[in-house]
Amino acid sequence: MFLWAGCRWLPALLRIMLIAAGAMGMFGPSVSAAEAAVRYTVSIGPDPGSPVDIEVYIPAVPAPLELYFPATGANARVESLTARTIDGTDLAVRRLDSGYVHVETRGAADVLVAYRLNLSPSVWSPSTWPGGDVSSVRSEDAVWLVGRDVLVELAGDEERAKEIRLHLPAGWRAVMGGRGTVDSDQAVTLAAGEEAVFLLGQLNITRYPLPAGQLTLIVSNDPPWEPAQLAWSVQAMLESLDNKGVVGPPSDLTLAVLRYPGALRLNPLIVSQTAGDHTIVHWVGTGTLTWWRKHAARDMVGWFVDRTLRLAPDARWFKAGLADYGGLALLFDTGFLTVDDMFQSLRALHSNGLHYAGPAWPSLVASALETPPSHAAQRVLSFQSPLVALLLDVELREASRGSFTIFDLWARLAAEQRQGTAATLHTAAVLAPSAEAGLGPGFAQAFIYGNRLPPADFERLFERWFDQQAYP
Repeated sequence: MFLWAGCRWLPALLRIMLIAAGAMGMFGPSVSAAEAAVRYTVSIGPDPGSPVDIEVYIPAVPAPLELYFPATGANARVESLTARTIDGTDLAVRRLDSGYVHVETRGAADVLVAYRLNLSPSVWSPSTWPGGDVSSVRSEDAVWLVGRDVLVELAGDEERAKEIRLHLPAGWRAVMGGRGTVDSDQAVTLAAGEEAVFLLGQLNITRYPLPAGQLTLIVSNDPPWEPAQLAWSVQAMLESLDNKGVVGPPSDLTLAVLRYPGALRLNPLIVSQTAGDHTIVHWVGTGTLTWWRKHAARDMVGWFVDRTLRLAPDARWFKAGLADYGGLALLFDTGFLTVDDMFQSLRALHSNGLHYAGPAWPSLVASALETPPSHAAQRVLSFQSPLVALLLDVELREASRGSFTIFDLWARLAAEQRQGTAATLHTAAVLAPSAEAGLGPGFAQAFIYGNRLPPADFERLFERWFDQQAYP
């Protein structure tokens, strides 16, 4: 009788246990990543002076709740920041001297945080880039949003997943770095540690074929040059790199060309940024198409170096030098620069390099090893390394009688890394193939490990360089 009665109550007991287990799954420590995600709603108005309004829903609030922007400079653009519970009760907010924001949660399980950012172009100029913490900016018809100075982080809980929903003016489009066009009606989910980079605005998006895929070209209203000219330029550069043996481009290269806001459109400088793994952004003013091509070629070469070579810290000079000098050589090879253009461009490169070379300046290797880099190290990498890359190319061509160039050096190093024979390239490994081409150790000792002044006779140097272009 007892056994029968116990069996009769067993189904009810099991139901109670299952309900309890379900409740623990819903509200206990095993909250799923989707349920615990921090949810951001980003709202943008159509007027160029409109601020960016952001509301953040934080479920399963950590204690204590402290917020911060990864880019410290973003704090200065926060016009207001408030917090409340789900039922609308206001919570005290206190800004700390450290830049963090402390929220008194009063034991609330979920909290809503709202703040407003001023991205006015009259306050934040893109011409101050690169190198600053603040990257996001607004122009008349486009907004560039970078997560580190737009999305607040939860101190101590940075790895939590994020969801972002965009509210945009009518006719605006959204492109996310590394992902392409996104639907503003759908939430964008970020993996833990992933940064969101968005380009938003009245954007014209076209696609063109590449040797190994397609180019996505994004321009804002009133571009200074025809999109077809931009696309043709990029196509020619990538085809030339492919002919030189450098690994072909990915199938989803994206290039965005945006106009500076307001009066900054009179600025002839071009500022470059990257978003995700395969998106390059240029902010442009009044510069010519030739001027833009120089920046595009430099950025293209530097971008491909990053994707084909794993350079150790002491070998960073190779990328810095190859990007500037290699970009010019690429343009000459494609016919975008005439002999006179190349003479003028290399003379400027030579003059700048001489100014930051010699006993008063660190060597290329020493400059690359500085963390963080000093002003002197930055100048050496920016200006001396392109000159040394030019000299290295000249010496390689002469030693090999035209059969080995700096591009061949790059292609060989990239092939070795693809085959897994070289994990990380130190300076010695970068220069090793040069010995096989006939270049002795004296060049590296003088100009790469040392700080000797390069030759001062540019006209003779250019004659050597130009004569080598006729080598088969």
